Amino acid sequence: MAAKSDSMKKVNVAIIGGGQGGIALLDILKDDKSIKVIGVADKLDKAPILPLAKDLGVPIYKDYKELLKENNADLVVNVTGDNKISAKIQNIISDKAEVISGLSAKFVWDLIEQRKKVRKVIENRLHEHKSLYDLGLKLTQSSKLQEVYKVIVDKALDLTESPAGSLVIYDEASDEMYFGAAKGFSEHFIKDQVWRLRKGGLTELIFNSEGPVIVSDAADNKSLNNPLFLKEKIKSLVAVPLKAEGKIQGILYVDDFKVRQFKQGDLSILTLLGNMAALAIQKAKLLESTKQMAITDELTHLYNLRHFLDRLDDEITRADRYDRPLSLAMIDIDYFKQYNDTFGHQSGNKLLKKVALILEEESRKGDIVARYGGEEFCIVMPEANSQKAIKFAERVRKNIEKVLCKSGIKDGVTISIGVASYPKDSTGSSALLEKADEALYQAKSDGRNCVRAFNLQRQAQ
Repeated sequence: MAAKSDSMKKVNVAIIGGGQGGIALLDILKDDKSIKVIGVADKLDKAPILPLAKDLGVPIYKDYKELLKENNADLVVNVTGDNKISAKIQNIISDKAEVISGLSAKFVWDLIEQRKKVRKVIENRLHEHKSLYDLGLKLTQSSKLQEVYKVIVDKALDLTESPAGSLVIYDEASDEMYFGAAKGFSEHFIKDQVWRLRKGGLTELIFNSEGPVIVSDAADNKSLNNPLFLKEKIKSLVAVPLKAEGKIQGILYVDDFKVRQFKQGDLSILTLLGNMAALAIQKAKLLESTKQMAITDELTHLYNLRHFLDRLDDEITRADRYDRPLSLAMIDIDYFKQYNDTFGHQSGNKLLKKVALILEEESRKGDIVARYGGEEFCIVMPEANSQKAIKFAERVRKNIEKVLCKSGIKDGVTISIGVASYPKDSTGSSALLEKADEALYQAKSDGRNCVRAFNLQRQAQ
């Protein structure tokens, strides 16, 4: 048992000198469980080692003689650079204790510094692997594109210790680029920014690259002579093309506002992150596309009936909660069956798509436009009372009559619209639909190509 006890005994170490050597020594020894730092000594009141010693609870002495007399040191490290002190130390400590100083202390210091560097590299690698693991989890859990975009940019900046970055998404269908997410720039950086590839530009260079493109100094690179970059004062960047299954998904940018030589470690980790990001974006796009298909009418690309009814319930609940108006317009293409029979099914589909496009263009950003079925459409107008809804409906009716006659659609195409409002006409979604349908029926009865609002008095008659 005694032998085991001896083997477990800690080595008592005293540090003489509170400069950078002492700090390096204390910093590395504090984590070694086999060592106990019994004290540090420096005659200066503001010796650099003092804050660290206080934080670690290591006793502090101004006189090294006092430190050595009050404690039994097994090892004394003299990092003062004064060999005379080493001789005096040897006269104070016991014969069993050892003193390291001069070149020996420098050698120990160098070893410690090297060990610190190795430990720093290991810590960085662990941080990178943990960050990539966390990124994988977040990307797996995120099904919304905007969430995926934000996570990718956040991790890229964290791993490279960069002040700014962005994710640019490539839309293959329109051959356009747009910002998915950005961080560290002015608030207007990504506002309404959509652009096409410019021949010979930086984006084309990145797209054609098999790895990261590095710009260490914007002043030496004509490709970075971009008004947007210049306005933000970007001085250096790394751009990673995001490719999944051979297809470009976008570009991940890591930016700095100073000239910077990016390390090989930064490029390696960004390449790994880029591979993960490309697959995650591809997956999220597919999921979003699938969700969109589930709520969208295949022909017109408007919302389908099921989604429309769900949104109508939500909007009425919101209008009720905040005591706000809401209106509903039901729209029917006049004599559509006759049109279809006369000109054929393909012409009928073309007409439905054209009407749908005009309804979307005329509607406000918060309005909900849907195909109700057949040749009928619906529009939910949050925050719109009866007067506003009627005015909007009349504008749409006139515009459709005008546009369709000039766009290759056969002459004589018009629409009828019925309008009902909440809470004036009804307090529930089903009843509101009924009232709008009754108003639409009245519009057809009055000769079509007109707008009618639900009228309770007329209904009573």
